[in-house]
Amino acid sequence: MNPIILQAQDGAQVAITAHGAHICSWIPAGGEEQLFFSKTSEIREGVAMRGGVPVVFPQFANLGALPKHGFARTAMWRLVKAGQTASGVARAEFELHENIARLQIWPYVFRAELVVTVVGSSLDIRLSIQNTGDTGFSFTAALHTYFAVEQIADVTVHGLEGLQYRDSVTGATGCVDRDPVLRIHGEIDRIYANAPRLLLCQPKQTTLIQQNGFADAVVWNPGIEKAATLPDLEPGGDQRMLCIEAAAIMQPVVLAPGASWSGNQSLTVKRT
Repeated sequence: MNPIILQAQDGAQVAITAHGAHICSWIPAGGEEQLFFSKTSEIREGVAMRGGVPVVFPQFANLGALPKHGFARTAMWRLVKAGQTASGVARAEFELHENIARLQIWPYVFRAELVVTVVGSSLDIRLSIQNTGDTGFSFTAALHTYFAVEQIADVTVHGLEGLQYRDSVTGATGCVDRDPVLRIHGEIDRIYANAPRLLLCQPKQTTLIQQNGFADAVVWNPGIEKAATLPDLEPGGDQRMLCIEAAAIMQPVVLAPGASWSGNQSLTVKRT
């Protein structure tokens, strides 16, 4: 299942598979790989990939009756168009609709669109959902971005102080982050409410993470013990990745017939 290589005029590029409209790689102009993708992850239809940017829709995690993280990340999307704009920006658009199999587990008619734009040191990912049927529905969603890090112990995340979060490891709700910066010490799985702008800091670079439409942000790393139970995560992979996900979880999105919703995650890398 060969990915589509999308390259801007300045050399910035992403690799995307139609399977899941899944971004597998992002290399800024003159830069290095920014996304973690497990060497032991399978790339085949019907199987979720470990790494890159999985598209989570219409259900986050196990918060509902659907398979974990819904069906979008394992579905075959249709490439609508891809190429460079007149200004040298690279852009690709994918779409997904209901089909008989999906209607059997989620009985709603919809159109999902993923638009990926890359240029310079920036990547923008926009997920849009339209209710094309005559019945209202609600959903949760996320862009499950796996950032590549040199060493998780050297990573800090800024912008979470004072925010409320749900701790999915302990099950605690209504928690408040009191720390000026977040450091990762083992397993972490938190859903933060109202986190529009974060900084992922490493010794050699800083990544600005901004989102619109998505009200929440998930911070996830399995830690050493849980990582050992994940067959599609390469040995030591937990030390080289951190998920910071743009998400709509705390308040599911509700769409009336004919209504639409859009959310995006914009990433910009700055070398230090």
